Amino acid sequence: MQSNQRRSRTAIVLIALVTVGLAAGWWWSRRGQDATPIAQWAAPAPAPIAGVDQPTDLVGGDPAGDIARARRPGAARRDLSTERSYDLPRGRALDVIAALQPRAEAGDNDAAFYLFLKIEGCRYQLYHSGDNNRPAPTSGDSVESQLIARTSPDCHGLTPEHYRNNLRWLEQAADSGLIMAQLSYAGNAEAVVGNSSQMLANPEKVIAYRRKAMGYLHRAAANGSVGALHSLGDAYHYGVLAPRDPARAYAYAYAESLALPQYGQFRLGNYAKQLDPSQLAAATQQGRRIYDACCK
Repeated sequence: MQSNQRRSRTAIVLIALVTVGLAAGWWWSRRGQDATPIAQWAAPAPAPIAGVDQPTDLVGGDPAGDIARARRPGAARRDLSTERSYDLPRGRALDVIAALQPRAEAGDNDAAFYLFLKIEGCRYQLYHSGDNNRPAPTSGDSVESQLIARTSPDCHGLTPEHYRNNLRWLEQAADSGLIMAQLSYAGNAEAVVGNSSQMLANPEKVIAYRRKAMGYLHRAAANGSVGALHSLGDAYHYGVLAPRDPARAYAYAYAESLALPQYGQFRLGNYAKQLDPSQLAAATQQGRRIYDACCK
C-alpha cells in the first residue's frame, strides 16, 4: 500500500514537468523564421553509444562522483563556449521525415534529433494549440481530419504512428551523447511519459523516466554542459526528477556560477536562503568539486 502511494506521489510530482514541456513546445513552434534549411543541417554525428549509465540511487552519494562516473573512459570535456544549438527544420514535416529518416536509421544522430524536434513541434500543436483560426474538430471527424484541424499546414500528413514513434529519435540522439538531446529528454516529461493522466496511470514508467533523465544529465555534465548543471540544480530544488535537496541544489547552482559567472547570481542567492551557514559552507565546497568534475 505504501509503495503504491509513493509511486502515485512520484507521478504527481512529475506532472510539474509538463509545464516545462509546454514551454519548450511553444518555443520550438515559433522558431520558423530562424529555422535551419536542409542544406545547412549538420553532418552525421559519431556512431551511437550503447546504453545510458544510470545513477544507482537518486538520494545521497557524491555529486562530483556521479559526474566523474558518467564520463566515458578517455572522453575529453568540451569547450564550454562551443555547446551547439539546434533550430527547428524548415518545411513540411513529411518532407523533413523523407530527407532525414534514412540518415537517422543509418546512425546519423543529428538527423535523429532534428526529426524529433520537427515532429515534437507538431505534437505540441496537436494538444496545446491556441490558434482560433483553425476549424475545431468534431466528434464525427476522422483521425486525419482531427490532426489537420489541430495543427498547422506544415504538420499535415503526419499519422498517429509518427507521433508514437517520435521518442525513438530523441532517445537515439541522447544515447549517442548529443547534449541538447539529453537536456531535451530531461526537460520534456510529456513527450516521454505522456500527459498528467498517463503519468498517474503508469507510475513505473515515471520512475524509469526519472532515472534515465538524471543519467542523461550526469552524462551531459560530464561532457562540460553548464546547461546540465542548471537542470540538475533545478531537479534538486523543485524535487521533480530527484528528491528535493536544497544543499545539493545550491551546490549545482554554485558550480554553474563558477563556469559562467555572469549568470545565475540571483538564483544562487535564492537557493542560499534555504541553508544555514554550516550547510552553505559544505554546499559551496561540494559545488567546487562538481565544477572540477564537470568543467575545469
